[in-house]
Amino acid sequence: MHPILFRFGSFTIYTYGLFMAAAFVAAIFYLSYLIKKSKEKIISQNDLYSLFIYMMIFGIMGARLLFVLINLNEFILYPLDILKVWQGGLVYYGGFIAIIIYLYIYAKRKNVALLDLSDFFAPALALGHAIGRIGCFFAGCCYGKESNLPWAVVFTNEYSLAVIGKSLHPTQLYEAFINFLLFVFLHFYSKKEHKLGMSFAIYIMSYAVLRFAIEFFRDDYRGMQYFGFSISQVISVFLFMIGIFVICRKK
Repeated sequence: MHPILFRFGSFTIYTYGLFMAAAFVAAIFYLSYLIKKSKEKIISQNDLYSLFIYMMIFGIMGARLLFVLINLNEFILYPLDILKVWQGGLVYYGGFIAIIIYLYIYAKRKNVALLDLSDFFAPALALGHAIGRIGCFFAGCCYGKESNLPWAVVFTNEYSLAVIGKSLHPTQLYEAFINFLLFVFLHFYSKKEHKLGMSFAIYIMSYAVLRFAIEFFRDDYRGMQYFGFSISQVISVFLFMIGIFVICRKK
């Protein structure tokens, strides 16, 4: 694949960074569209832009922090590499948790229901995540195990983070495709009348199942194992339980 999009002398544009930027832009445009179409506005356009900037900052910091913790031995040797987020190395769950914490603080300060905000942002999270995973595919991070399937991919670029020269599961594309389907479902589901928190519950439960399954096909280092499960799988179980709790409470 193509981890580096192009170079101008010593200035490098990474494909991963480009898709991450595209993910945030797509999400903000989608949310802006929802506000324009919605009769009951949870937040204004101006509030959305300021809120989204903080969410983006918290999301990147949280995603990077969890990645650093998982790969702590590597970053102890090269601490300045912590700042090189444009080269890859973001764990989605770290960003997701950081965003939820910030949304909780925002909801308390603005006297808005957290589940209202969560429902509003759920489809955009799925959309942004789908686009971001394409960036992972180009960078070669989050790569899969060896596979003989017809759609297996071979990474050949020397700058790729994936294992080079072997047929691998395109786990990044699996996740991108299913996240996009989840976005489409949540987009139409959100238009229907439903109880508060249901869109968010469906999102976290669906993604938890997806991520739990995908982890079995991934072959990159994902930190310590707990009873044979990765950190992301453990988080997936907790998120799935939270989703069930939200649904049962509403019923």
